[in-house]
Amino acid sequence: MTFGVRAAVAIFAFAVACAGQTPAPSTLAAIEPRDLYPLQTGNAWSYDVDTGDASTTLGIARVEAFDGRIAEVHTGRAVVRYEVLPEGIRVPPADAWLLRAPLVEGATWPGRGGRTALLISTGTTIETPAGAFDRCMEVVETGGKLELEVHTVYCPGVGPVLVVSTMHSNVSDRVATVSAQLRGYDVSLGLHSER
Repeated sequence: MTFGVRAAVAIFAFAVACAGQTPAPSTLAAIEPRDLYPLQTGNAWSYDVDTGDASTTLGIARVEAFDGRIAEVHTGRAVVRYEVLPEGIRVPPADAWLLRAPLVEGATWPGRGGRTALLISTGTTIETPAGAFDRCMEVVETGGKLELEVHTVYCPGVGPVLVVSTMHSNVSDRVATVSAQLRGYDVSLGLHSER
């Protein structure tokens, strides 16, 4: 290995270490649902949240606890619990899933709030303030009592990088949209991602 190559490798390793971020897996191994939302204790994500006002606000999600099966994610004052199972990430106590295998385009599963989730893409590339990501998966949830449409892009080794929620009001013919775009993240991939 030449000095120039060693120097470039050292600079890259130093930059990754200083960023406090773990790069997404680069191999073409099969992606599991838990690879798309790494729920290890201490993992955190920050988002630019746009509610349609003049400026965006900062949203933060952090995994406060994970016992190998149940993850407790704090987002502001809310606490969301997820059950990490071999077949996917479930939202207990209902039979609702955030992500569910098999991760193939066209797959559907029961989503949150009575919605139906549809995996519309398994090869999305997206750019956010936190960086550019590929091999991402797009899930759209529709229906339910509130007639809310939730479009989420999950990227392997990172988590949700874009969430867009749209609600249509039949009373006033208004559409309300809230989007959250990944601004930064600090993610430990855990043992399940080592291939």
